[in-house]
Amino acid sequence: MTLYERLGNARARLVATGIPEAEASLDVDLYARVILGWDRATLLSEQQGAVPEGLEPTLSTWIARRERREPSAYIVGVREFWGLDFAVTPAVLIPRPETEFIVEEALSLVRSGDLRIADIGTGSGCVAVALASEMPRWRLVASDVSEEALAVARGNAARHGVADRIEFVATSYLDGVDGRFEIITANPPYVKDGDKPALSLAVRHEPAVALFGGAEGLRDITGVLDTAADKLTPGGWLVMEFGYGQEERVEALVGARPALRLNRVRADLQGIPRTAIIQKIRNGTTPNSQ
Repeated sequence: MTLYERLGNARARLVATGIPEAEASLDVDLYARVILGWDRATLLSEQQGAVPEGLEPTLSTWIARRERREPSAYIVGVREFWGLDFAVTPAVLIPRPETEFIVEEALSLVRSGDLRIADIGTGSGCVAVALASEMPRWRLVASDVSEEALAVARGNAARHGVADRIEFVATSYLDGVDGRFEIITANPPYVKDGDKPALSLAVRHEPAVALFGGAEGLRDITGVLDTAADKLTPGGWLVMEFGYGQEERVEALVGARPALRLNRVRADLQGIPRTAIIQKIRNGTTPNSQ
């Protein structure tokens, strides 16, 4: 049997369980490359050769896990974010492309100075590590309620050489953390508790604590806003992701807090409002837009 035939059989198994053919092809090619340590060009050039030693039994094991809709990021143990590879486990949310907007917006706000930044609900540490990798003079505090998630985040910080500039804290929001911050970033849980049955089988593998935000999906958004009002320096910024259809509620929640002002909302690549950029009022007056 050639490698082409073996990978074709693996793809057919995934398609037979309902995974779209294009997605199955991407999954199988990814698994083969990771297991064999090959790049795409090598995989293509070796397709007509014999099945390499070392491909099995790992490939069959991974295909069986994917048939049960386990996300590929958990199967291979890594996901790219901001051009960096992040280790991921079922203890953390899988980094998503739209969350890179948090990094982009935070970097656009302040590009110089020795700043203190907080990342609430850091998960894999993807946002905190990406910011630290871009801004060597920034020092960060990254919080999470999950010790397992923090272990993953610490490993990712070490992996990318920024562990000495990120303090990881096991806490809710920034409870018990002293001092103020120029920027706070957050990707809080925002899925409504009742929406679980509508989620894909793959998403249901991700940690509930990182997904579900109460009956209206606003519990942790509210907590982040309260924390920003308390912990930001005057004129400081909160950059926060929120969910589909929540834009008006987020606007209302910000408007109900005199210390905060909604600067703007950024839509994702599908045109869905996704990221709120919010400023702490300076000395009781509306600060200038940036």
